[in-house]
Amino acid sequence: MDEHRAPGETAPSDVCRAFLQKLGRTPDKTRRQRIVAACIKVPRPWTEELLWEVLADPSEGIRDVVVRELCARPAVNLEWLIRRLRLPPWYARCSVLAVIGRRRLREALPGIGEAVCDSNVEVRRAAAGALGEIGGEEAVRLLVVLKKDPSPYVRAAAEEAIGKTSGVRFS
Repeated sequence: MDEHRAPGETAPSDVCRAFLQKLGRTPDKTRRQRIVAACIKVPRPWTEELLWEVLADPSEGIRDVVVRELCARPAVNLEWLIRRLRLPPWYARCSVLAVIGRRRLREALPGIGEAVCDSNVEVRRAAAGALGEIGGEEAVRLLVVLKKDPSPYVRAAAEEAIGKTSGVRFS
């Protein structure tokens, strides 16, 4: 998976790292998905950590399974969520933003604020979607920033999210 860590970032636990190595050595995405599905069923502390790390898997299908699982859990570890939101690759950050939006995690708004300035267009679009789900005054402020984005795709996502949160419609 993802070998790039920011300086000062802690490495995954030993068990999580072992599963990540196994997944990294498994080229067949169907087999990787079965491994992840089996891990989801294990009620251990390392399972959620593994799920956040697996969001860096190149397979969109695997990431979708993990996003659904993280959204279905009664609670998520905000520390792991924020850490994953700051790490590459871009599609992992988009998946984290999907979890934030679907769970309506207001406490993650500072992290979304960073994503609003991300260099990747898809991350900024995902940030707009998450903000639209969360709503509120702070979310609308960030959406107004995204409304001025150079990318027409980000601007369109921001308009849609503003309409969703405030009832304002753009023509």
